[in-house]
Amino acid sequence: MSRCRWFGWALTLLLLWMISGCSSMDAVKKAAGIKDPAVSIAGVNITRLSAEGLTLQFALDVENPNPVPLDLAGFDYALMLDGKQLLAGEKRDRIKIKARGDSRVSVPVSLKFADLSRLLSGGMRKESLNYELKTAALVDLPVIGVKKFPASRKGSFPVPKVPDVSLTGIDVKNLSLSGAKVVIGATVDNPNPFGVDISQLVYDLSINGKPWVKSKLDKALPLQGKGRSNLSIPVELNFLEMGSSLYQVLMQGKKMNYQLTGDMKFAADHPLLKAVEAPFSKKGSIGTK
Repeated sequence: MSRCRWFGWALTLLLLWMISGCSSMDAVKKAAGIKDPAVSIAGVNITRLSAEGLTLQFALDVENPNPVPLDLAGFDYALMLDGKQLLAGEKRDRIKIKARGDSRVSVPVSLKFADLSRLLSGGMRKESLNYELKTAALVDLPVIGVKKFPASRKGSFPVPKVPDVSLTGIDVKNLSLSGAKVVIGATVDNPNPFGVDISQLVYDLSINGKPWVKSKLDKALPLQGKGRSNLSIPVELNFLEMGSSLYQVLMQGKKMNYQLTGDMKFAADHPLLKAVEAPFSKKGSIGTK
């Protein structure tokens, strides 16, 4: 629609509104042929998971059936778990919705497990919770102004946990005065009742405060529900760079303190868990085998 035709259409709406006097806005909309936009929640996903909480991302679709563009002035939202409201919020970013077109808005919502525990007794011990996501899109209609259009979505909400990565021991394969070749044993435990597929595992390992290796898993790692998988991490150590005391530690088989940090990406056979990023951090002690 050209700019001149649009202004003419808007002027007609204004005149109709003035003439209608005490008539309802619905009558003005009907006379001018204004149609309500269709608002729906297209999907909900868990995109990030940590020991402290998770990030939900929901997609809000707004379809504009009118021959002129509309403005999405923002929206309100509220998340209910097992019938109790956990959080609520709003966004007021304006987005243009093209004429006879639609627009999708992705909204991240942070959920803290501490808040969940306070809201629901034993909430973190449950395997799943029932959720209801309510939202109301604020759409700026010509002449009429901003109106709210509600939408909601219900489903089952899993209470996922980050797979646990731990070190089990150091196997010294080759030891000399200048360095050593070792293999570090590790386990990955899935604490969830459902299986997960880890597609990426990036890690940074320090032992006794010194960096040993920074690398990533080179293949996918499937884990059954409550399952475990073993990993081997080959490392080459240079005593000239890391200090001669490391030679004595390995020779004597003394325990060493480690810190393992990293990020993983995993998916599960659940509509909310298709692509989850999860940072992890683990401290402990480890010795030679």
